[in-house]
Amino acid sequence: MQNLARKLESTETFQETGRVVGAGAGGFVVRAGTGEHEAQRAVSCLVEPEVGDVVLLARSERGKSYVLAVLERAPGAAARVVHDGDIELQLRRGRFRVAAQEGIDLASGKDVSVASAGVRVNTVEGNVVFQRLSCFGAAVHAEVEKAKMVFTSLETVAERLTQKLKRSYRLIEQFDHVRADRIDYAAKQTASLRGENTLVTAEELVKLDGEQIHLG
Repeated sequence: MQNLARKLESTETFQETGRVVGAGAGGFVVRAGTGEHEAQRAVSCLVEPEVGDVVLLARSERGKSYVLAVLERAPGAAARVVHDGDIELQLRRGRFRVAAQEGIDLASGKDVSVASAGVRVNTVEGNVVFQRLSCFGAAVHAEVEKAKMVFTSLETVAERLTQKLKRSYRLIEQFDHVRADRIDYAAKQTASLRGENTLVTAEELVKLDGEQIHLG
């Protein structure tokens, strides 16, 4: 059995520091001690270089140059992580935490999905704006000290509605319309029905039962 020898082509690489003096769609222009070089951002360089940054430059014998890292930037300047494809952060153990002193912004041109065993939100003030909202769940439990809701139109469909209140007030400016198979009102003390005109109509029977009945 013959041994096949593989000839490995070795390419020598030189590293030096330089300053970014230009940026464009084709890459970056880095001015170093050996002159100006057109360089691409290396995949391992997460921070997007900007004009004025001091960077670590790698040059090969083939003439290719890469920005390996951003070493220095003006104090207080923002940093951007830029990538053309998908990015996945995966933790095999432990927790992933994002903390910011002044705020966190999430923006997407399409969908944002969250999947977990539980979601907890704790904040002093919250604002949510939807053009359309759909909510599906098995059970909802809410405890609110004070609530105010304003609707242009509200439609509720339920098999059963139960309300337990100490006091109930309803102010209807125009029309109150009720259609039911049976209606039962019961008051422990006084039941009062008042109107400028009051009509009671029955197809078969009208019954008044009491110890005293006053008409007029």
